[in-house]
Amino acid sequence: MSAPYQFPETDAVQQLSVERFAGVDFAAHPNKVDWSRSPDACNMIANDTFFPVKRTGYRRIVQFYGEVFGLHRFGDDVLCHEGKNLWRMKGNKGARVLIYEDMNEGKSDAFLMGGKLWLLDGKTYLVYDGETVQPVRDIAYVPTTTIGCAPEGGGTSLEAVNLLTPKRINTFVGDGTSRVFQLDCTEIDLDSVQCEAFPIQMVNTVTGQVTFAEAPPDAGGLANVVIQFSKTTEHASIDRCRICGLYGGKNDTRVFVSGNPDEPNCDWQSGLYDPTYFPDTGYTRIGSDASEIMGYARQYDTQVVLKSDGQDARQYLRTFSLDENDRPSYPLRQGAEAAGAVSRYAIDVLAGTPLYLSAQGVMGIFGTNVTEYRTVAGLSQRIDARLCREALADAVSCVWEDKYYLAVGGHCYVADSRQTENSVPEWYYWDNIPAVCFLADAADGRLWFGTADGRVCAFFLESDPNAYLDDGVPTRAHWATPFSALDVWNRTKTILDCRPLLMPFGYSGAEIWYRTDSLHARVHTISFSQFSFAHVDFSRFSFCSAPAAVPAVVRRRVRRAYLFQLIVRSEQAEPFGLLGMTLRYQVRTPVRER
Repeated sequence: MSAPYQFPETDAVQQLSVERFAGVDFAAHPNKVDWSRSPDACNMIANDTFFPVKRTGYRRIVQFYGEVFGLHRFGDDVLCHEGKNLWRMKGNKGARVLIYEDMNEGKSDAFLMGGKLWLLDGKTYLVYDGETVQPVRDIAYVPTTTIGCAPEGGGTSLEAVNLLTPKRINTFVGDGTSRVFQLDCTEIDLDSVQCEAFPIQMVNTVTGQVTFAEAPPDAGGLANVVIQFSKTTEHASIDRCRICGLYGGKNDTRVFVSGNPDEPNCDWQSGLYDPTYFPDTGYTRIGSDASEIMGYARQYDTQVVLKSDGQDARQYLRTFSLDENDRPSYPLRQGAEAAGAVSRYAIDVLAGTPLYLSAQGVMGIFGTNVTEYRTVAGLSQRIDARLCREALADAVSCVWEDKYYLAVGGHCYVADSRQTENSVPEWYYWDNIPAVCFLADAADGRLWFGTADGRVCAFFLESDPNAYLDDGVPTRAHWATPFSALDVWNRTKTILDCRPLLMPFGYSGAEIWYRTDSLHARVHTISFSQFSFAHVDFSRFSFCSAPAAVPAVVRRRVRRAYLFQLIVRSEQAEPFGLLGMTLRYQVRTPVRER
């Protein structure tokens, strides 16, 4: 008698759900990425509730002819350094006025102090007062180098020579009989001596002696003779500096400048709240000249000085103190050992942590305001596989709305300080961002950037019309899950259905793609319009008005899939976002040997 027939048991239906999302992960193998992250997402960013949404696009504000080397804000004005020209732009309407025509053709840096904007371009140190631009040397502070001199010389040293000007002042105490007064230096400049109070008869430029037509009167021990003169000397030029950092201990009372290619490891400090005065004694050689100073970052009451890779330390810490004569000093000590900086314009501070770009990726400097201890750690491991293939020396960055934007090669890597894991921020990846400089504090509340082909652009706000166009081209975005074996590596799977949950925007849509080891195809398209007269499109009208997630139900069944990936794309000029996704599947037959 034969055995009764046994019906096979139906394979259990399994379900995978994703309810919270993080950023991208280009470091792990696509089969091994956590389902909350994506091994291949583009032009997505976390919204206020930390769900991934499509980034907004940008519009062109103005088109110039040359490369945009810098964008700098002064009040409601934006100064645009384009080619050799400096333009003043009023608002974001594109109106501009040429205000200077002899800029260096290279990136520029700027800072605000004393109600003026000070610019460094590597050629001429400039100042903008809201109306005009001029070289700072034209208004440089003239120091009084010696005071209380007798006619034959001597006196008391007071101020150091200003590197921005050859002009100096000496004050003398007249005795009523002397006509010849000895300056505090020799070999002075021809026709440079001035004295408003008494007429000058003769000047010996070699000896530095000034002869008056009549002897100045006796002032009873008070200085009554003021002589201004010039002595041109060879020294490093502040004009050739390209980077700056404000610092003064607990307050930003001085500016430190560097980036002079003739003195790559040297920086100079300004006078107290006076960017027109750089004393010739206020310089510091930081480490070896085999590596150059790349930039500055402020952390608590310490200034971090970052250098390129070389034979010495890559990081120094500057602090503030008073010496035995109560004069300010800025001692340096070596910081933590770490990779050197590779870009002068990719140094910022995100949520209190200085960030800089090295050949190994983005580094963060961590410390406390209780001790002077600092550590350096890599923060970009999840994106380094792509980032480190870029031309990193060309990278530029900014911090905007709690995010660090790093642009290079037409791509932008965004670190979100609101989403962290073990102090490492989540990262997002954007393309079609041709930024070569940023302006992160424009008066209109938008992030601006300049391009190599002369465009000045600003990102849209979500509420703007046409907010999802990149200079007229639809912003395209996608989010891909891991290319996963669904935790079963020795069996095939039957994909029953999936349900991506879309954000309930006023109008939106998406394409759903499946990828397996033998299939890569679009399996579903959804488009919808919530009831809003601002966005209604009757060709896709859904009669849906509740602000709830919109499920894209995909009933395409796929058999004998070993690996599976779900890709959700947005190709249209419209908002798009994900609130979650659900996948139902069955584990089936063993995988055959190949």
